Amino acid sequence: MSVKDRKKWGKILEKWKPYFIITCTFIGAVLGSFLAYIFQGEFPYEVLTGGLVATIILTVIQVIKQKHKRDNLPEADERVIHNVFRLFAYTSHISLAILFVALAVFTLLGNESISILYLWLFFFAYIWIVGIGALIIKRR
Repeated sequence: MSVKDRKKWGKILEKWKPYFIITCTFIGAVLGSFLAYIFQGEFPYEVLTGGLVATIILTVIQVIKQKHKRDNLPEADERVIHNVFRLFAYTSHISLAILFVALAVFTLLGNESISILYLWLFFFAYIWIVGIGALIIKRR
């Protein structure tokens, strides 16, 4: 493959990459719905509806974004990518440290089990913190 071909395919892939990600997300929602139907016996229509609504919203946002883009500048340079990578590394290590310390504290207090609700809350808090932090770092 020549350099000319790589540049041509690079532009095509840069344009269609977000749509591929959105499509894979919807496929994941459909697959999750079918797996829930197989294992639980009832089809979760709300998951499928939520996935479809999210797909439509993300597609509209991406179309608007591409219509307003006038230059050939990439969205992120090496510094931004490095800063986002550092954010992911620090937050994942800090969250693991918090989990281990919390586990030690619960064990010392005599608890032999932890409610799954607390783990889900911690998990979603981690996702929110990383997501909002990545947006802030990317916009700088």
